[in-house]
Amino acid sequence: MFLRGILDWSSSSSFLTRKNKDDVPSVKESNFQYELTSKEKRQLKHSQEKPKVVALYDEHDGATNADLAIKHIEGKGIEVLKVSPEEGLKHPAMAQGDIHGIYLPGGSDIPVDAPHDARKEFEGQLTQLARTKDIPLLGICRGEQALAYHNGLEVQDLVDFDKHYNHEGANNTNNPVLNNTVIVEPGSQLHAAVASKLKEKGNHSPLEYSVTCLHHQHTPGDSTKTNVTTSSHNKYDHSIESFEIKTGRFYSFGVQHHPEVTISSFEAERLEKISQAKKEAEDARFTSNYFDQDASFYTEYRSAQKIRSAYQKSRDELAAKGEMRFFTNQVKKNFLGKTQKEDTENLVERDPYSLFCI
Repeated sequence: MFLRGILDWSSSSSFLTRKNKDDVPSVKESNFQYELTSKEKRQLKHSQEKPKVVALYDEHDGATNADLAIKHIEGKGIEVLKVSPEEGLKHPAMAQGDIHGIYLPGGSDIPVDAPHDARKEFEGQLTQLARTKDIPLLGICRGEQALAYHNGLEVQDLVDFDKHYNHEGANNTNNPVLNNTVIVEPGSQLHAAVASKLKEKGNHSPLEYSVTCLHHQHTPGDSTKTNVTTSSHNKYDHSIESFEIKTGRFYSFGVQHHPEVTISSFEAERLEKISQAKKEAEDARFTSNYFDQDASFYTEYRSAQKIRSAYQKSRDELAAKGEMRFFTNQVKKNFLGKTQKEDTENLVERDPYSLFCI
């Protein structure tokens, strides 16, 4: 009976779940293809090398917001290599070949009629590299338009600027940088990434949240090709806000608004709220009557509530982080895949029979 009990326990679903938990994504029932398993997270944590992203970087055009995006990407354990349009493919990082992601930032309008613009040419080369080598790519604002342009989509000025910006809800009261609203369609990987970040498991309805828009060029909604999935559109004028192009295992992802600005603004605001809440808690302790236990407890309770509230993240901030996560998780998956392939090749090179030994 004792042996049977052990066998019954070892074959139970709970045992199998325990045994294989490293191979299961940490967010259950998620449709996001790039969820990291516990095992993958440990591999990244203990890896001596970091995933690498090449960022087109023009210090005279769009550098402020590019720095915000780079700070966020680096905060996810990814090394970012800045490459100027003038350096282009001649930069040493481009020759090394161990690129796991590409970032195209915002900036001034794309000179669609200028054939020899250095930045536009480099954007085209990076877009082609992502497409032919299956490297995850993130394009923000102008970067999204560059991704569209170099994949044969049309880029033009907004037809109705007032309809895009000057609408009810343009001045969002939650955060001054939020000036527009997007709707993300179900079935896209962006929807899956954002829903996962919002912890809305199995959500198959459109997602709506506020964003930061700073542009007047766009990709018209009727110019989408069959290999391009429109993942979100503007709530008010229905212009494209994001799209994704599958290049193999990964995606080139373009987003018209600025998640990096939204994230930075909310993080700065939260730090200020936390500092203020802690200061108020200290002031309350000095003025509290500690001879009255009930009053003292109430003071501490209210202070703890305020501090906890200050730490909370809004839906809009989480959605912006979900958009960035669509890219950063792909970069990590690409890095892990290449690392495992190299380890296997090195193992076979050292001992071609080792893979067949038990």
